[in-house]
Amino acid sequence: MTTITDICNAAISHVGTRSKISSIDEGSSEANACLTHFAMARDATLRAYDWNFARVTASLALLQYPPARWAYKYAVPTDCVRLRRLGDVPLLVLPETFYEMAADKDATGAIVNVILTNAAPLSAIYTAQVVDPLRWDQGFVDAVVYGLASRVCFELTGKDDREKALTQMWQMALREAAAQAANEGSALNRTYVPEAASARGFDDGLAAFGQTVL
Repeated sequence: MTTITDICNAAISHVGTRSKISSIDEGSSEANACLTHFAMARDATLRAYDWNFARVTASLALLQYPPARWAYKYAVPTDCVRLRRLGDVPLLVLPETFYEMAADKDATGAIVNVILTNAAPLSAIYTAQVVDPLRWDQGFVDAVVYGLASRVCFELTGKDDREKALTQMWQMALREAAAQAANEGSALNRTYVPEAASARGFDDGLAAFGQTVL
């Protein structure tokens, strides 16, 4: 059972310090560095790939008063860290005019994110901000560990060469975890294979059915 403390200690170990923490809130230099960067490392890793464990499908809430150039305005789900598809269609195969991500103001005047489009009704497939490490798969955990280590390295050691090496290790861990996640899904409903997955040898099997991967 991986905890936030486990992830922080693994990251600190990769940095090369001998200290360990008992809690991210304990107030030590190592804990404070992890506390500063943990959420950013997590969300950057979530945004980097369409992770199976964080993929959510939801109907979008229709909002009033879209701008004149669009017919409809929808609210972006509050837990969305990256939009992947609209209406179950990969965004990369659609023309840019299909939708627009924008900012708007709600009834209280607060800034909110919206999707502008001419399609209705509309559902979205997106990567959600999953904060509980118990929900993460092991490949994602490894990637977050290296991502956090690269972010806290210079603060804890002053070694920029180690920081660069850890950033490269984060990128390698991302590619490996993304390929493993891609191989877990059914191939027949895929119309787009991420470059990171295909580079690691992922085969979606579409060729056997005479279909072309876009």
